[in-house]
Amino acid sequence: MSSSSAATSPVPPTRRAITGAWAVHALTLSGLLWALLALKSLSDGNIAAMWGWLGVALIVDGLDGSLARRARVREVIPWFDGTTLDNLVDYLTWTFIPALFIATHIDLGSDTWAWAAAALICISSMFCYCNTGVKSFDFFFVGFPAAWNVVGVALWILQLPAWGAGAAIVILAALTLVPWTYLHPFRVRRLMPFNIVAVTIWIATTGILVADHPHRPAGLLALWWISGSWFLLVSALRTVQGGSAPAAPTAPAAAD
Repeated sequence: MSSSSAATSPVPPTRRAITGAWAVHALTLSGLLWALLALKSLSDGNIAAMWGWLGVALIVDGLDGSLARRARVREVIPWFDGTTLDNLVDYLTWTFIPALFIATHIDLGSDTWAWAAAALICISSMFCYCNTGVKSFDFFFVGFPAAWNVVGVALWILQLPAWGAGAAIVILAALTLVPWTYLHPFRVRRLMPFNIVAVTIWIATTGILVADHPHRPAGLLALWWISGSWFLLVSALRTVQGGSAPAAPTAPAAAD
């Protein structure tokens, strides 16, 4: 081999790098365990526990993306696609299990409408998970990002009438195809400290409201609304400002 060939040969990853990359994949894979536990809790009728396990999955999903980038998992283990893994886990925890919950525990008027809503949720979400342009250049989501876990827990907390819950589901499913932008609190650099504080408050207040369901203390509910409204405000401002063109498409983008 010539010296020039040796100079351009890729350096194999170290054992430490490989171990670190697999550790990140293992963290993402743990989402399957949380999904199974959430399904078990749902089948047992223990809704608070179901949301607890989905909350754990949500926290893992918020962490594994940044850890994957830090560990350079795509370079270290190029044959194992972490994006596909993340999308599969996210579909279970962000979409499929919440859709089952909505069909069985949210008042939508009748079983027929409930399961039609679940089908709409599952199908419309594919236009998020299979969309190669689901992220803007500054990491906002383009189109409603299939956050049906957020929708499901909000419907459960707010206890909307059947027509209100049904309208919310139809509108949000349609917004999957509308190029409005939605904040990703852990990727968008604009106002990131405030975004992280808002998501922390929202998750904490959601956890308390779930544990104390159906009671909704006014002060706690107000804090829940304020922290959630921050996301809507930042997302709306980004949409109005424009420039929502997605990044150059490569592969279906994960939700992290």
